[in-house]
Amino acid sequence: MNILLETDVHLLRASEKTNVTLPFTVPKNTTLLRISYSYAPKTLDGEAARPIIEACLRRDAGEFYNEYPDWTQYLPLKNLVTLSLDSPEGFRGCAHRQADVQTHILSAAEASPGFLPGALPAGEWRLVLNVHALVTKICDCRIKIEAEVDFCGE
Repeated sequence: MNILLETDVHLLRASEKTNVTLPFTVPKNTTLLRISYSYAPKTLDGEAARPIIEACLRRDAGEFYNEYPDWTQYLPLKNLVTLSLDSPEGFRGCAHRQADVQTHILSAAEASPGFLPGALPAGEWRLVLNVHALVTKICDCRIKIEAEVDFCGE
């Protein structure tokens, strides 16, 4: 497997509701892409989560704030960072899942759920980290994209 991209992305709470684009180049005659992806921490628990939960309840419940159960009923809070993928020809899929460790495969014949199988055209691709929710002060993402290339197909 050839490594096409291997990087760490350091997200701060201000990154919430943004997208981080990571370009990478797919070589000619690529037969398979493997995307390995993880982020940490996944959760915020205990007293550290209390101000966030109470602020959300006050904002969203308004005059009914006192009718909601104790703030601990909403623990743990979770970070959510998902990914989308674009080829030079357009959208190839997304993995908007809760798991903080994921691996996805794309080839001509098959693809992980959420992605489209098909030819893997050479050129500039984009992996996009979709930062939906960050409840921790920092969140570190690790991305590794590998390719199987058929050098006999030249």
